Amino acid sequence: MSTPQTVGERARLALPCAVVLSGAVLLSLEIAASRVLAPTFGSSLFVWGSLIGVVLAGLALGYSVGGALADRRPTLGLLIATLSVGAGLVLLVPIADGVVIDIVTGWDVGPRLNPLLATIMLFALPSVVLAGVTPIAVRLRADSVEHLGRTAGRLFSLSTLGSIAGTFATAFWLLPELGTDQVIVVGAACLLVAAAVLAVSARAVLVATALGVAAVGCAFAIGSLSPSVGTRLDASQLENWSPVYRQRSKRTPQRLAEADVSGIVAGFTLREARDTRYHRMVVVDDDNSRFLRFDNSFQSGMYLADPFRTRFAYTDYLNVAFAYAPRATRVLVIGLGGAAVPKRLWRDFDDVHVDVVELDPDVVTAARRWFALPPDDERLEVTVSDGRRFLEATKERWDVIMIDAFYADGVPFHLTTLEFTELLRERLRPGGIVATNVIGAIAGDESRLTRAVVKTYRSVFPTVELHPVFDSDTDTDPTITRNLIVVATERAAATEARLAAEWNDVRRTRAPTAPKLAVAIRDRVAEPIDTDDVPILTDGYAPTEALLLG
Repeated sequence: MSTPQTVGERARLALPCAVVLSGAVLLSLEIAASRVLAPTFGSSLFVWGSLIGVVLAGLALGYSVGGALADRRPTLGLLIATLSVGAGLVLLVPIADGVVIDIVTGWDVGPRLNPLLATIMLFALPSVVLAGVTPIAVRLRADSVEHLGRTAGRLFSLSTLGSIAGTFATAFWLLPELGTDQVIVVGAACLLVAAAVLAVSARAVLVATALGVAAVGCAFAIGSLSPSVGTRLDASQLENWSPVYRQRSKRTPQRLAEADVSGIVAGFTLREARDTRYHRMVVVDDDNSRFLRFDNSFQSGMYLADPFRTRFAYTDYLNVAFAYAPRATRVLVIGLGGAAVPKRLWRDFDDVHVDVVELDPDVVTAARRWFALPPDDERLEVTVSDGRRFLEATKERWDVIMIDAFYADGVPFHLTTLEFTELLRERLRPGGIVATNVIGAIAGDESRLTRAVVKTYRSVFPTVELHPVFDSDTDTDPTITRNLIVVATERAAATEARLAAEWNDVRRTRAPTAPKLAVAIRDRVAEPIDTDDVPILTDGYAPTEALLLG
């Protein structure tokens, strides 16, 4: 066992700071990693399970390796080198993430292993190296065996406090304000500064200077990491920097809300990009349309020349609720996105009051700025809140509740459960309608989430119908993942002829600009939907990701 290097007083003061920073950067990296993976793999339980598991494994291995190295070579130079290598590995993440993700998605080993492999390849080594900082610092700071336990306890406590601070700072402030890559580079710069301070305390002037220059270089690099607004993005830029368009999984095809989106891979013009509290949000234009994207899926679209014209067919299909309740005058829409649904209701039905609930305030701002969402008036009001919390806090009732909050590979489970469905029924007026946009298949391996939602709704409502959004008369394969409108009501099931007649009457007497829904009504699923092999979703058991992704 080597004799510890004598550590000066300045170094003894700098050691706790290095420990705090290493803990803060590691957990900041874990939070930012969720946004690195989200554009490709979403933000499901599989992604978060991968991140937490890999970082914990890195901590376990890093503590062990760091302690062993500290016993073998207990020098300040080892700690400086560890911080410097850790900074380099952190800096490598925004450089290598595109290549790594391409490799993993090329292998495509499934929705569980894809994010796990990407997490290991990108974040395992930084976790191991940064975890090694604290045991090395303990070895250097310990005055004697008698005080070793106290020293170790204090430094590991400081590391944990740093991790807590890094978690809150990154989640509550840094990511929304700076962006993912910028946060990662800031973390690397902090590690380099800590290493430089230790080098100064050790009188290693050249090393300190080099580390300081590297930290300054990181600061200058932060502003150049994202394309500027108004720049033209080709396909590779869109894939490597922003949420990717192309299909990433052979098992779960990504569909852009059943619209004809051929030819929009390249040629985007960036309008806005930000990391919000909940998404990596991007607004881009092609030659004739504007699109809103969250993480790895397009959410909304709008024709630039006609903001009210239907871009994605499913938004029209939600209007089928009026065929079931033709005299509805109060509508609640949970989920705003690019405002395609509420602004069209506001325009088409001049006697309908539309309430909208949207979780993300940045989405509301983007909808007003980029997607022609009208300002709040007496017929269109937007509330920033979680849809379920909003319903729990109010006693108001609506004729129609529309839910448009599902993603291609991530479902807010609390908006699918039995308890939420019961709450929906309580907030409906007599004879009211719930119309929910679900992403899934009607039959086959990809239908389990759809059938679980149907089973859950059937446990509360006597009538549950399914209106699939087919791309065309030839694209009616029930095993293909697509948008499906689930309609639930206390009313008796209406015939196809009755629905068609009611909707035609609505268009003739109330809303002549409303969409034609003959196909939506005609394609209602007539065959029985088997739900014996899927669960009723509850707050205690709602495996939505497993049901959707397999």
